[in-house]
Amino acid sequence: MSDNWITVIPEDPRLVPEEHRQEQARCWFARNAPRAEMIELVVSDQIEFRDCGSNFERIACPSCGTEIPVEWWQQRMDDDYDGGFKLSRYPMPCCDASFTLHELTYEWPQGFGRFALHVMNPQIGELSAAQREELERTLGTPLRVIYQHI
Repeated sequence: MSDNWITVIPEDPRLVPEEHRQEQARCWFARNAPRAEMIELVVSDQIEFRDCGSNFERIACPSCGTEIPVEWWQQRMDDDYDGGFKLSRYPMPCCDASFTLHELTYEWPQGFGRFALHVMNPQIGELSAAQREELERTLGTPLRVIYQHI
């Protein structure tokens, strides 16, 4: 059997929302996804990668839109990891631009962060723009929403 997750992370990978905001966001999901199998708050000392599982399609350069080879990305992931991700800037293989791994364009969205809110099998589909905005107000920060299929 497969599982579907909604994971929300701050757009700022280093940001950890205040504890009361985290709990309010957990409660938001408890109200809006009452059939979810699990709602989990995760705070890490280091920056971690949050992937989209089998939803992954491609990675592109935010500057020129060229697809980035997965092999190049995997090497940068290895280079950047030191017990957590440093999120150093890397020159793109396609143009003169430099970006962190978090800033790349992932289809479907993926990202990096110290904080994550995971919801397993929420049975609510994708979040609407209004729901996303409400969660952003609740957590006090712009968010990246990751839909993971395992």
